[in-house]
Order: sequence, then C-alpha cells, then structure tokens
Amino acid sequence: MSRCAVLGAVVSAIACAAALAKANAEPMLTISCEKPKGFNIEYGTTLHERVEADQKKQAEPAPSLKGPTKDGYSGLPTFSIDSNKKKMTVTWAEPPENAEVRKLEKESNIPQMPPPPPATEAIIVSFMHDQISAIEAQPWSIMTYSFFPDFGTAFIGEQFFDFASKNTRQLATFSHCEFSWTNPQLRDQQ
Repeated sequence: MSRCAVLGAVVSAIACAAALAKANAEPMLTISCEKPKGFNIEYGTTLHERVEADQKKQAEPAPSLKGPTKDGYSGLPTFSIDSNKKKMTVTWAEPPENAEVRKLEKESNIPQMPPPPPATEAIIVSFMHDQISAIEAQPWSIMTYSFFPDFGTAFIGEQFFDFASKNTRQLATFSHCEFSWTNPQLRDQQ
C-alpha cells in the first residue's frame, strides 16, 4: 500500500471518528420542567440575629436549625442529556411573569434581582429506564437532580454555604416535567 493510500485511510478514519464522536454527543433527551417548589432548611445565624446581638453588645448567638420553610426556584429549568449519557446541560429561563416584573422594577428604578444563571453542566451518575440522576458541583455548592420519566417528575436539591448570612442551607424541590426523547427507542435500551 502506498504512503498516500495509508495517509488517506488514516485521514478518513480520523474524520469518521470525529463525526461519530460528534454524533454521539448530540442531545438524546430534553427535559422541560415547571418551576420547582419545595422547602428550605438552614443552619447558622441570621443577619438580623447577628446585628441585634452586636447592638446589644452580646456575643454572636449560637447557630441553630431553622425551617423547613416553603421555598423554590423562580426560573423554569430545562435539561439536555447527551447521547453518551455522561453529561447534562442545565439552563434556567425566566418565566414571562418575572420578565414583566423586571420591566416594571427597571422603570421604577427599583433594584433588580439578577437574571437566571447561564447554562451549567452536570455529570450523570446513573441512567436507568426508571430514573436518571446527575450532580453539579460548584465551589461551596452542590446540586442534585433525580428524574423519573415514567412519572414525569423531577427532584432538584441544592446544598450550599451562604457567605453573606454565615449559614449552610439545603433546598429540596419537586417539579412536573415533560420528557422529549430524540429517539424514543433509545429510552428502552437501558
């Protein structure tokens, strides 16, 4: 075989491998959810407790467990899972009612909440027919995602350290979701 033929075969093999890798990384599942609602618990001291102790010239109060209190996310999450089932892209969209409030706040010169965070990536730790689980770790924070396609639901949890209030917090939420498979037969190959 000539050098040109060998080089051509190698280039073709690399091109095929690159195309296959790209094809394998295409989204196989998109999960669109309603606003997650749930509860929040926290451990620490509140800013109010610390300011009050400071004003009274007292020691900072001991940390305590507070909650559960109703809580949730104001955004609409969408999750896109690659066909290699190793990673998941997480995006949050602002619901129409929040966009209208943001517009009114801006017109009234009221300080605004920051927009939803940009897309992030979570690592899929389990991909089964009945349950898909993923973890997203950031400095001082971890998000866990558990999806149940047969029930059209998701549990989203967050545990983090809040520097401003010197608290550790946990948020546990639930959401109804729509599961859109690029190829429904892939779902059954678990």
